[in-house]
Amino acid sequence: MPGRGKAIACLITLLIMNCIPSLLFLTINNAPEQYLPKSQPSVQFSDELRKEFPEDQVLMVLFEGEGLFSNEVLTKLEKATKAIKKHPKIDRVISVSAVDHIAGTADGFEVLPLMNSKRLRQVKESDRIAYIRDDRFALGALIGRQDDVLAMVVRPELLDDTKQRQEILGFALQELDKASLTSLITAVAGPVPLETYQLASMLRDTFTFVPVTVLLGLVLIALLFRRLLAVVMTLLTIGGVVNVTLLWFIPFGQPYTLISSMIPSLLAALTMAVLIHFYNGLRLASGFKLEGKKRVDWALAEIKKPATYTVATTAAGLLSLAASEIPPIRYFGIISALGILLGFAIVILLLPPIFTYWDKASWPSDNPLMKGLTRTVKKLTIIAIRYPVHVLVIFVIGLVIGIPQIFNVKAETNLLAFFADDHPITIATKKVEEKLTGVTPLEIVIDGDKRDAIKQLENLQLIKKIQTHATEMPEVEKAQSVVDFIEDMHWGFHEEDPSYRVIPDKQNLVNQYLLLYDGNDLYEIVNKEFKRTRILLNLNVHSSRDIRKVVKKLTEYLNANITPDLKWTISGYGKLFEDQEILLVQGQVNSLIGAVILIFVMMFLLWRKLSTALLTLFLNLAPVVVMFILMGLFSIWLDMATAMIAGVIVGIAVDDTIHLFHGFQHSVKHGANPLRALLKSYYQSGSAVTVTTIILGFQFSVLCFSLFQPTVHFGFLTAAGLITALIFDLILMPALIVMTFSFNK
Repeated sequence: MPGRGKAIACLITLLIMNCIPSLLFLTINNAPEQYLPKSQPSVQFSDELRKEFPEDQVLMVLFEGEGLFSNEVLTKLEKATKAIKKHPKIDRVISVSAVDHIAGTADGFEVLPLMNSKRLRQVKESDRIAYIRDDRFALGALIGRQDDVLAMVVRPELLDDTKQRQEILGFALQELDKASLTSLITAVAGPVPLETYQLASMLRDTFTFVPVTVLLGLVLIALLFRRLLAVVMTLLTIGGVVNVTLLWFIPFGQPYTLISSMIPSLLAALTMAVLIHFYNGLRLASGFKLEGKKRVDWALAEIKKPATYTVATTAAGLLSLAASEIPPIRYFGIISALGILLGFAIVILLLPPIFTYWDKASWPSDNPLMKGLTRTVKKLTIIAIRYPVHVLVIFVIGLVIGIPQIFNVKAETNLLAFFADDHPITIATKKVEEKLTGVTPLEIVIDGDKRDAIKQLENLQLIKKIQTHATEMPEVEKAQSVVDFIEDMHWGFHEEDPSYRVIPDKQNLVNQYLLLYDGNDLYEIVNKEFKRTRILLNLNVHSSRDIRKVVKKLTEYLNANITPDLKWTISGYGKLFEDQEILLVQGQVNSLIGAVILIFVMMFLLWRKLSTALLTLFLNLAPVVVMFILMGLFSIWLDMATAMIAGVIVGIAVDDTIHLFHGFQHSVKHGANPLRALLKSYYQSGSAVTVTTIILGFQFSVLCFSLFQPTVHFGFLTAAGLITALIFDLILMPALIVMTFSFNK
């Protein structure tokens, strides 16, 4: 194909890749279930549990204001409760008008709604607060202990994705508005709105920071190279890489999550790094008066080998994340690695014909910014060569001072801490916990060895003992069990005498009460065979670390007190969240080890010398150490966002090392004096790697302006890691080369 035809074909290919609206084809889902593998025992048990018992991820609405217990407001609440319940994805709406209440009667007890329209006529408005508070199921869940607040709990069916949670949240608020209750709503909290806010933040960051980082990169490329064609091709290349890469989520059957929302920014930055080396090659070739195909071939010859290894090592660093058992992190690594390879293919295969045919003019060589960077790099290199021991001593002292900070790094995930203190979900959650109860659910599931095992008096006494122990823990705000129902039936049966609100001392009474019970709420806590039951806990803590402490204390207690004929399991949303942290830490360790091994193998294949491979590997592990020091210093947790960064930094940081060391080794092999070879390599490639890091650093630093903490931490740590890697490459590497390599020969 003639040059013109090939150039046009390549340009059309790039344009087509940019015309793919990838996000339209993706399933966007950040549901908690996405963050644990299906094979996880806790996930399998949770799935089994949901076949018998309802979902524990709910939406809580808090009402405050004048006339809260008036006929008008309570009638509106009952109307809204019925309207919201009509949604096909909503399992139940729990409010004072739709929760079972056990009350004494002349000849026993009855089960009826706590405060529906019938009760409104029977209970005076002045007595309603005390009446509702006297119901142990409503207190702390539907009515406050101290303040005059009411609440509604919307419990969905088992949901598939975040979109359904958004739909339920919108529907509930819409129906409450129709019932003229919006003015009384002061908080909307719980796992359902928390997840929808996460999704909103994730999409906002994608649509805000990707264009900003790309625009920033384009401006810097325009300033550095002053070539319109370079700017346009950068835009098309990044657009094509991001669009096509995101489509890989479809064949892998993976949704677009909080983790994958970082891929566009990452790919934009990494693709730009490859482009800068290509453009720098063209600039240098233009300085040698080369034009057209000769200019492009010279640039490709200069960068092809180091660029191949840099792309391979970056892809390897990202692929190391495939060792994580958390699916979004695993596929973040795999799909990002594919994106890097795609970007490299475009630069090597599609751009050369375009620049060969359309890039006619010479590239400016009098750029003051580039000259300034080159002078700075040369000065730093000369200092490192003259004072290698001083450089090494300063480096060691810095590490010795900083390393203790690593021990302050905590593996921790707190979804609420992802948002600022003044974010609506943070304010709402604090208000609900202040007025009512904690919003983190945890369950103790108890299985008997036969039908009716849970009915047995000795087992009920044990369940009561466990429930009492749990409520004495400061992290547990509320606990409910089957015992509460039995005690209330005993209390109702004895004309609501408080002294009878205990477990009956006779088995036949328990059996009789359970036979008479005609409500529904009991069977949300114990199955109809009375072989399995749950103790429901509401925790006032949100972090995986605090939840783990609760689980540990409960485990110790259950191990010491449960009888052999009963089995117990801790489950629920809180337990799944706690398990996630364990997998997170394991994944971090595995991916870092994997990245080190893969990159070492590549370094050895590239340099064909063990000592050189170890030296370059050491240079690129140092930024990871600095990253953990910064995490300890600034109290940044190891969580879902930061767990990926070690692999990312190792993969990217090694790029500069390869470009600089390859130039040095290439000159030495061709007979150059080691000192001259070192200076030449830093003169030719030093400014390019510096420019690349500056652009990447700026692009990742922009993410620090996000209002979403995972994005902020990802941007800050990646930028800090890359800048640290550059400093080590410009100062520490020449010093180590002088002390350990060629100058000793």
